[in-house]
Amino acid sequence: MPFFNVDKLSISFGGLKALQDISFDVNKGEIFAIIGPNGAGKTTLFNCINGIYKPDEGQIIFKDKKIQGKKPDAIARLGLARTFQNIELFSHMNTMENIMLGRHIYIKTGIFHGITMWGSGSYAGKEEIKHRRKVEEIIDFLDLQSVRNKFVGALPYGTQKLIELG
Repeated sequence: MPFFNVDKLSISFGGLKALQDISFDVNKGEIFAIIGPNGAGKTTLFNCINGIYKPDEGQIIFKDKKIQGKKPDAIARLGLARTFQNIELFSHMNTMENIMLGRHIYIKTGIFHGITMWGSGSYAGKEEIKHRRKVEEIIDFLDLQSVRNKFVGALPYGTQKLIELG
């Protein structure tokens, strides 16, 4: 079974069929591109995949789970998210801090835990340590070690896009 599968996906806006019977598979480790002219439906397809739009028909399977109709945050928690052309980073924060902030959907503790129960032995402290370790793995995977502690606003556009992917 493929790592990612779109099967007979269709969506209409009023009488306009934006996507009709779109199907493709992506295998684990494969690089796959969606290309086409303006107005071809690429953004609509991505919006269906990541939960911004609910398709009229078809199914989307990611890691053996049906994701069509799920909310974007639920899909992101499964490990599938999108970026936009405009970079959305905090320029006054460093790479590590930006990637930590991006993990907010995985953090279970709230502000109460953070204020009243902090320290490395508390649940909030243990959770932060766990997420910092994961961020270190992401930094290593994206080869961002040299910019780990640099303010992202001073980094080149391509590096900022990598950080945003983290």
